[in-house]
This record gives sequence, C-alpha cells and structure tokens, in this order.
Amino acid sequence: MSGWIEGDYYYVGFAVEKSRRYHSKMQAFYEWCYNLTRAATTLTGTASFFVLLANGLGVAKYLTAVVALASSLDAVFRFNRKARIHEALARRFTDLSAKIATWAPVSQNLSRAKVERLKIERDEPPVRRIIDLQAHNEECRAQGTPETDLIPLSGWQRMMGYVFTPGMKRIEKWKADREATVGSASEARSA
Repeated sequence: MSGWIEGDYYYVGFAVEKSRRYHSKMQAFYEWCYNLTRAATTLTGTASFFVLLANGLGVAKYLTAVVALASSLDAVFRFNRKARIHEALARRFTDLSAKIATWAPVSQNLSRAKVERLKIERDEPPVRRIIDLQAHNEECRAQGTPETDLIPLSGWQRMMGYVFTPGMKRIEKWKADREATVGSASEARSA
C-alpha cells in the first residue's frame, strides 16, 4: 500500500489489514472448535461401540455422553458455518487490500476504499473486542511498532477473548494513562 501511509489513507489501509487479520483469527478458532467436536464425536463414538461389544455398559454411558455433548455443541454453535463466514470475510478484506495497493492515494480512491470497507463490514457478525485488539497489535507489529506501544493483553485475555471479553477496564485505564502521557509530552514539546 505504498502511498497510503499518511492521515486518513493510513487509517483506512490499517483498518482493512487489521480486519483481514481478525477474520483469519476467528476462522482459525472456529475451525479448531469444529475439528475438536468432530474428533471427540468420532473417537468416543467408536470407543463406545467397542466398549459395548465388550459388555462395558458403565464406560459406554460416559462415552456416549461425550458424543452427545460434542454433537450438541456443534449443532448449537455451528462452528463450521462460522468458520466459513470468517473465511469469506477475510478473503474480501484481502481482496480489498490488494485493490488498495494498486490505487493511487487520491481523495477519490480514499472514498472508494472507505465505501468498499463499509460494504464488507455490513456483513460482519458482532466483533469480539479482545480478538480485534489482538489483530490490531499484530498489524502494528507488522508495521514495525515497538512492543511498548502495543495494547497490553494478558495470556488469559488472548486465550478467552474468543468466548468473552475479560479485563477491558484494565485496557481502558492503560489507554487513558497513555493518552494523558502522550498529551502532556506533546504540550511540553510545543511550549
């Protein structure tokens, strides 16, 4: 995206790349969930069959419970379907990024990029905030941002952010402290 490195041009390009990373992460998570439920269903279903053949009714009950649980999770959450949705969105953002790379950084193309991005975002499911912040950090790293400038996410947040949003108050406090520090440094330079 050469030429798209200043002001609004930068922010649109960054947002597209971050969204591409976000949807790739969500796709990978849902594929992992789908594969896990499929493996659990297959392995425990097969094991319960052989346990029944050996007259192990007690063990077979537990194994069939695992089959029922894994099948239920897959049926309710539809992991494979969600993975495909995020795969398609990641592809659309990647395609937009490729287009932007060929467009001259002029206001008409900036408007075009914003419109294309909004059209894709219209089809997005609700965003998992912690995963969005992970994607933000990854894109910052790719652009050479120092680690000290990245949003501090704990291991717990990175692991559980796919399911719920832990620790947002800590992140909001970090942002407020950072803005206060950056603001006072800017004032000191201009004085």
